[in-house]
This record gives sequence, structure tokens and C-alpha cells, in this order.
Amino acid sequence: MKKLSLYVFLGLLWSNIGFSEEPKYDYRDMNKNINEYGWKVKKSTMTKLKTAPMEIYTLTKGNWILKCQILYMHDEMETFCMTP
Repeated sequence: MKKLSLYVFLGLLWSNIGFSEEPKYDYRDMNKNINEYGWKVKKSTMTKLKTAPMEIYTLTKGNWILKCQILYMHDEMETFCMTP
């Protein structure tokens, strides 16, 4: 009986690992991540990439972290988001 309860316990513990999936995010639209997918802005940093200014945002959702960078070029902005 002890072995059976141990096997049941380990089986339940092992099956819980399969339920942790990555939350949804859009890798090209930071506003969609905030407004539609529920990510929260934790921090923002301004830096340079060669001569172009770049802003890096850290977004969080639960225990997940999403990094978004916005590169400001002459007449356009380029956004890219990814989980580290």
C-alpha cells in the first residue's frame, strides 16, 4: 500500500510539470502585449545602438519575463520582444 501511494504521489508530481506553458505574446507589438495579453511594465531603460536611440522594456506576467526593445531610426520605429 505504501508503494502504491508513493507511485500515485510521484505520478501526480510528474504530471504537474506538463501544465506550465509559456504565456502568449506578440514579438512585434508591445502595446498588444500590454493591452490584450495582460503583461505589465516593470522597468524601462534608454540606451544607444551605434547612433540610434533604443528603449528596452521589461514586462512581467506571473513569473514570466518579456524583454521588448524599441529601436528609433530616422522615420520609423522597430519593435522586437522575446522571453529570455
